[in-house]
Amino acid sequence: MSQRFEGRNLEEALGHASETLGVERWQLTYHVLLEKRGFLGGVKRVVIEADKNETAPPPAASAPPVSSSGARVARAPEGAPEARTTPRGGGGRGRERGPRRDGGGSGGGNDRGRGRRGGRGRHQDSELVSGDFEKFMGEVPEQGPESDETRAVREWCDDVIALARLDLVTRSEENDERIVIRLYGSDAKRMIDRHGELLDALQVLANKALTGRRVEKDIELDCEQFKDKRVAELGERAKEIADRVRRDGREELLPAMTPIERRIVHLALQDDAEVTTVSRGEGFYKRVAIVRRDAAAAAAPEQ
Repeated sequence: MSQRFEGRNLEEALGHASETLGVERWQLTYHVLLEKRGFLGGVKRVVIEADKNETAPPPAASAPPVSSSGARVARAPEGAPEARTTPRGGGGRGRERGPRRDGGGSGGGNDRGRGRRGGRGRHQDSELVSGDFEKFMGEVPEQGPESDETRAVREWCDDVIALARLDLVTRSEENDERIVIRLYGSDAKRMIDRHGELLDALQVLANKALTGRRVEKDIELDCEQFKDKRVAELGERAKEIADRVRRDGREELLPAMTPIERRIVHLALQDDAEVTTVSRGEGFYKRVAIVRRDAAAAAAPEQ
């Protein structure tokens, strides 16, 4: 199974892959997933996906060997600086490294305009400059007008994302009740994996650090419409269980959930005339009990 490795350049990333997998470099098959450059064009970070290639032939002097899947096989160390990768197959997310095919002359390097993130122009000598990596992660909307508070929240999220070395960009929205920060990028799947644990953790940190200190509104983070999908799923599940409680008269406990998930369940049933919700347990993860309102009222004096 392919693994991800990174370094300050391709050489360093291949070195990490070779050491971890316990093979020579020419026995590696790899794809370049990300080649992020700094403001002046220098490479700051290279991320590759590499795996052993047991059938790889010894490196040739003329060109790097190609595996049956079309991925390049790393050269021996002395030839590694010239190694290139083909586009990553299937999704069209990779881009072929090599000479420009558009015949661009002295002005061809700037035909693409400024990058979306920082308005930085394209360097003619750079194959991939800062801002180009957004092409690997789908359409990112333009940032609309934002208040000073909203900008402060978005920049705080940018700082945390940079420290965590996640490939994400942020866009902000604001309404009367909350500030919403939406995340886009190649690490979006990581944010919503395991029922959105990482997304929830970042949201909790943002509210703890900023709400009531630098901003007055609640802060919500979302990624790939995950929150809307979760609200719909948890709300539907809560109503199904409420129907059983209403019919059988016995309370039911939901699995342990985060505060955000519990709030969704509470809101889904807050206007129900026959059943209500009660949190049970201690700590961050608690369970929600769905009970009949008459039973909850009878138990209230005992608490």
